[in-house]
Amino acid sequence: MATNQRAQTSSMRGFHALAVNRPIALLVLFVTLVLISAIAYSRIPLQMFPSGFESTRYGVFVSHPGSSAQENEDKVARVLEEQFRTLPNLSDKDLFSSSRDGSVYLRVSFDGKADLQLAKAELRDRVERARPQLPDTVERINIWASDEGDLPIMYFALSVREQDKDTDFLLEQKIQRPLEAIDGVSRVQIWGTLNDSIRILLDEDEVRAAQLDLGALIQRLSRDNFTQPLGEITDGRRRFLLRSDMRFGSLDEIEDYPIGSGMRLGDIASVERVKTIRERLTRIDGKRAYWGMIQNESSGNVVEIAERVRTVMEGFETDPALAGNVAVNVFFDKASFIETSLASLRNTALWGGGLAALVLFMFLRRVRMTICVALAIPVSAMLSLAFEYFTGGSFNVLTMTGLTLGIGMLVDNSVVVIENITRLRALGRSGKDAAVEGVRDVGLAIALATLTSVVVFLPLIFMGENPTLRVMLGALGIPLCTSLLFSLLVALVFLPVITSRILGERGRNTQRLGTVLEPIVGFPVRIIALLLGAVRAAWYGVTFVIFWVNRAFVTLASPVRWLLALGLAALAGTQAMDRLPSVAKIETSLTGFGIPTTGLEAAQGLVIGSTFFAVIGVGLLVFGIPRWRRRPASPPARPAHFSPQGTSVVAWLQAGNGALLE
Repeated sequence: MATNQRAQTSSMRGFHALAVNRPIALLVLFVTLVLISAIAYSRIPLQMFPSGFESTRYGVFVSHPGSSAQENEDKVARVLEEQFRTLPNLSDKDLFSSSRDGSVYLRVSFDGKADLQLAKAELRDRVERARPQLPDTVERINIWASDEGDLPIMYFALSVREQDKDTDFLLEQKIQRPLEAIDGVSRVQIWGTLNDSIRILLDEDEVRAAQLDLGALIQRLSRDNFTQPLGEITDGRRRFLLRSDMRFGSLDEIEDYPIGSGMRLGDIASVERVKTIRERLTRIDGKRAYWGMIQNESSGNVVEIAERVRTVMEGFETDPALAGNVAVNVFFDKASFIETSLASLRNTALWGGGLAALVLFMFLRRVRMTICVALAIPVSAMLSLAFEYFTGGSFNVLTMTGLTLGIGMLVDNSVVVIENITRLRALGRSGKDAAVEGVRDVGLAIALATLTSVVVFLPLIFMGENPTLRVMLGALGIPLCTSLLFSLLVALVFLPVITSRILGERGRNTQRLGTVLEPIVGFPVRIIALLLGAVRAAWYGVTFVIFWVNRAFVTLASPVRWLLALGLAALAGTQAMDRLPSVAKIETSLTGFGIPTTGLEAAQGLVIGSTFFAVIGVGLLVFGIPRWRRRPASPPARPAHFSPQGTSVVAWLQAGNGALLE
């Protein structure tokens, strides 16, 4: 008696005993973790792919009106490239520049080790360092946290009901500028706007009367309307860039242009300012429209940015400045695509968790235990998402895929703990003793099994040389590993506390309800029992038939076994003697011609093999039949029940395993 008391006292020591004896503290801790996870889930950024996977590039656009491509390359692109090459963590394809008339575009690429926010700040710093060396005519420098090849967050069209001369100005001021001011938007482009251009409309009669050479006039206008860099002047520590600007400043200057004989260009032509197509023209339902694209910063929350964009767009049609003249049509929304993809994976995970809970209920056949074990799935997944949120991660397609892959493994630890506690409870231990001893017995085993699964992903996540592949495997493997570790935490800490309170005898009402639900709940078990019974019955039938066929053969062959053996030996000998001479004759003739005899050797082997099997047959007839006759004459015993008895599949598996070991 004293020994049992000392054993019980020693079993109620340690961390697990402390946790079981402090249910309120564990409940408060559990609820706190769940609430923190819920808050993190509501705030975690939603993205298509994790940060660092989509884009690690920045675009720099320099507006330099009136400049030539050669001037932009020498005075703008090269100056900025010299500064950008001092940036850390540049990738192999680090810099790309494109110089055009009036603008320069540069692309700066970083590797996967770069902090994109810090990289953007350093990029702005390099631009400011280069400003004193750039021409004074450079108007603005824009930095986009995306590249021209990145997938935009949104494609849209603007339908204009009534077109006038101020439409393009309103689109730029009231639509493009507000969209560019949204936090997280990197770039907004609208195509279809019209440029202001100068048209010189000649009067044919006046041209004939003045006898003008139009080709020479056009060449003169081109030569007199230009801008050209003239070089540099260095004065001490100061450096000046010279440029000749000979462009026409107004329509009056063009009309006053001399064409000879005291005549002006305005005498033979009218000069007008008109709108012309810049790069493309778009129509929707036969009406004039504008095509637009919005790009987001690669490190921003796509869903939140898209929500801000939608909010701004909703005010366009009610804006008094636009007077209801503009309608917005969104053709592609990246955020909607992300939400749809995540919703599909979320539904898949819910179906998987529900089916896992159903399988658990089929085996455990206790509602409260099934609920406790099944709760390990959402709790572990939520804690894993909270870990992603607090470590700066996002909820994306790869994260959801990793959680979906781990759903089936999240209940493994809880099932092992529940099964061991239930076994000890059936042996007569109290609820607390069974909970403490049960988790203590299997704790080390399930901890090692879980850590083994986690360790497999570590080389894939942290030891890859390809930065993009490392980001992808990290986004897939880290949620899976953290969810497994949190499922281990639930199984070792929280589950024993709950089990010690709920595991016990069923109440009367529960027993009555179980009696009512038994036909429904036990249906899958009965189906399994019928299938196993059919397999056992078929096996019994096969062994029964084989037994009587064997007995009939032995009974008939035993009296004449010597004659059968002699006949078989004689047949084998006759066949061998008939084949050997012909084989030797063919071998001799083929050898004389130098032909290989590999086929003949195979034929000889066939003769020897048939003789060998004939010898074995004779031995079985002479010595095997007497041994078969001494076997029991009764057929195999028919089982009392073909179908396994009881309603527990686990008990059937244990019984079958015991019979196999015996």
